[in-house]
Amino acid sequence: MLRRNPRLRSAAIVAMGLAFLALPACGGGSDDTQSSGPVAKFTADTPTPPAGTIALLPGGSTGASVNVRVTVTGVDGFFGAAFRVTYDTSALLFRGMDDSGSFLRTGVTNADVIFLSDHVSTAGVVVITATRKDPAVVPPVDVVGPSDLVVLNFTARKQIAAAAPEGRLDFADPKQVCDGTLAAPACGAITVTWSGGGVSAH
Repeated sequence: MLRRNPRLRSAAIVAMGLAFLALPACGGGSDDTQSSGPVAKFTADTPTPPAGTIALLPGGSTGASVNVRVTVTGVDGFFGAAFRVTYDTSALLFRGMDDSGSFLRTGVTNADVIFLSDHVSTAGVVVITATRKDPAVVPPVDVVGPSDLVVLNFTARKQIAAAAPEGRLDFADPKQVCDGTLAAPACGAITVTWSGGGVSAH
C-alpha cells in the first residue's frame, strides 16, 4: 500500500462522513415530550446476528423511551461506517445518539474518532457517521460481537401495535462500512448484512 501524508489522510477520512452524506454536525433531538404515555419496546429482526452483520438490537426502555443499539457482529478490519436509519415521525421521536460505549473508542482518544448524527435535514431519517479518523495513527478494529457502534434513543409518540409499519426502524441507502485502506471519499468497502427491527408501544 502506498503511504500517504497522515494529515492529508486524516482530513480525507473526515471528509468521508461530511462529503459522502453531507452531514452537518448535529446532535440528538431537542423536541419536548411528555413524561407520561405508552410503554415502548424494541424487537429486532435478527435477535442473534450472525457474523458479518450490522443489526439493530434492543438496549432497554423506560416508559415511552426506548434505546436501540446499532451493533456489529463478526467483522474484521472495521474502521468506520456511514448509514441512514429511517423511522415514522408520526409514531416516533428521535431523541439522540450515544457513542460513549462504542467499540471504536477502545484504546483511542476523542481526537481519534468522529461521531455525527443528523435528523433535521430529512424528516424521518437519521444520518449517522461513526468512524476512526486516521488509519496511519489508529488501526481498524476486529469485531467479534455483537458490539455497540452507537445507541439511538427514540420516544413513542403514541401506541404502536407489534410489527406495525409505523414502528419500523430500517437501514436505508446509502450505507457503507469502510476498512480505512482507501482515501475518502473512496471506501475500502466491507460487505455486511444490515438488519433492522421495530418499536411497539402499549
